[in-house]
Amino acid sequence: MVEKIITSVQNTRIKELKKLFTRKGRKKAGQYILEGPHLVEMAIQAQADIDMIYYVPESSHAHIEKFRNMNDALPFTQVTPEVAKSLSQTEQHQDIFAVATLPEAKEIHFDHLNHAVLILDQVQDPGNLGTIIRTADAFGYRDVILGKGTVDLFNDKVLRSMQGSHFAVNTYELDLDEAIPALKAHDYFIATTELNDRAHAANAFDLQRKGKWAIVLGNEGNGVSQMVQELTDVSLYIPMIGSAESLNVAIAGAIVMYQFPPKS
Repeated sequence: MVEKIITSVQNTRIKELKKLFTRKGRKKAGQYILEGPHLVEMAIQAQADIDMIYYVPESSHAHIEKFRNMNDALPFTQVTPEVAKSLSQTEQHQDIFAVATLPEAKEIHFDHLNHAVLILDQVQDPGNLGTIIRTADAFGYRDVILGKGTVDLFNDKVLRSMQGSHFAVNTYELDLDEAIPALKAHDYFIATTELNDRAHAANAFDLQRKGKWAIVLGNEGNGVSQMVQELTDVSLYIPMIGSAESLNVAIAGAIVMYQFPPKS
């Protein structure tokens, strides 16, 4: 079968694809875009519902052959370098894009969660969210709760930072004023990270491991909200010997997750 080729940036389909770079457009279409061979390969491995793979034949031949060998039922459409550039959200476009179906929101079952849970309270920077999800994947945190005000998981910058880890981690979008009490009702010990008030916080390296716990990471500028702090059991700080006032939220999250790894 001869593949279609799209040669114009004014093509109707290309115009529709560009709408997927907004949260509103993604929700309306029920789809999102993955850019680059690595993310496309991760989607194929995860058996994501892929609507179409767009690629520049001159630069992507080897990757496309690999994808065909992985799944010979995948649909492909060729595009010109100019069209690929118009679709790219990076300075150096990678010539391969996959349009995938947005997964349905997962229903949370608190009695089936891992004993170590990560909670995000209004993390707004896409790079931070992506890095946190990728780090959670690396350290074995399989359940991540995204509170209201947290950036969209399928933002293109988040996707690039996650590097495919969203296929390995369960994410749930919930109101934290409901999620945290539910976790506590299921015997979770809830710890927040603290920006400044060390007088009322515990050293993260001194805290003893609990049976089941959740770690809350907060907004880049304001930290964990007062409402959430009042629902939790302890605030943690990470001791620093330098002059920096605070750590980036993704770095702080990595340190705390490493300090409190899920049980093997």
